Amino acid sequence: MFPRPKKVGKHTTPENLNDLTIGQLIDMSSVGEGAELFTNICGIVLGMKPKEVMNARAVDVVRFVGWVTGEVGKINRLFESTSVKPTELERRAGIEKLQFGLFGMLDYYALRMGFQDHDDVLKVKWLRIYKCIDIDNQKNQYQRRLQEVMTNDYRRKSR
Repeated sequence: MFPRPKKVGKHTTPENLNDLTIGQLIDMSSVGEGAELFTNICGIVLGMKPKEVMNARAVDVVRFVGWVTGEVGKINRLFESTSVKPTELERRAGIEKLQFGLFGMLDYYALRMGFQDHDDVLKVKWLRIYKCIDIDNQKNQYQRRLQEVMTNDYRRKSR
């Protein structure tokens, strides 16, 4: 894990990545390699032009990109933690065929919030989308437990 430098060139670095949009996070999934990696990440997060990145102190650029990479890893793990293990019935019904990737997440949020255009979702902060997914998953897990309790009560009473 790299420590976050306070500045890269003339740009003050953020204390966390909570203000990034989901679009910026998606952009970071294809930043390239080598010098392109450094210029793209600094461009996405700090709004730096490639020439600014090349003129900044290399140690600050490397530390910043290392820090961002670590933080994005934490964000990815947060999203992964929202996945719910399917029930046996869901597996038998073929839930594993319902894998829609990033577009599925954008579509989910657009439908949930009433967006007409998926591109509008790209402007939403990632943390808001994560919390909506997390809340909906907690509600779904509660509904599963409630259904199980109701089924068990019904079986007990019908004996």
